[in-house]
Amino acid sequence: MNKGKFILIIVLLCMPLSTVMAEMIEPGDWFQTSSTAGDVPDIVMSIVEVTPHIIQLDSNNGWVGFAYYDESEDEYIGFFELLKDTDGEKRGWTNQVFRIRLVQDRKTLVLEGMNPSNERFAATFRLRKNF
Repeated sequence: MNKGKFILIIVLLCMPLSTVMAEMIEPGDWFQTSSTAGDVPDIVMSIVEVTPHIIQLDSNNGWVGFAYYDESEDEYIGFFELLKDTDGEKRGWTNQVFRIRLVQDRKTLVLEGMNPSNERFAATFRLRKNF
């Protein structure tokens, strides 16, 4: 074995598992812990795996969307939209498709969104497991 291949094997073996194995978002009910769009108690975003790389998002406050997993960036990229029949306090957020980015950092899911006018917001979620 030549010296270059040997060094490459050593480097790969010494890399942390997190850089070798991508962290996919776990399906289930994710409970909002904070939001720059205004904290609202009891927001739940259900995540369903549609395919091994596509997830569906559905929240109890009217948001629906899809995202795909980008392994090279270890993040989900997608879009979501507020349903038209949600309450009036969200006026101005309907009829807009938001681009989203989702990243799971251990037990926290971070969702960043941006509308067509480049207005941004972010929210964090925790997975609630039934024991």
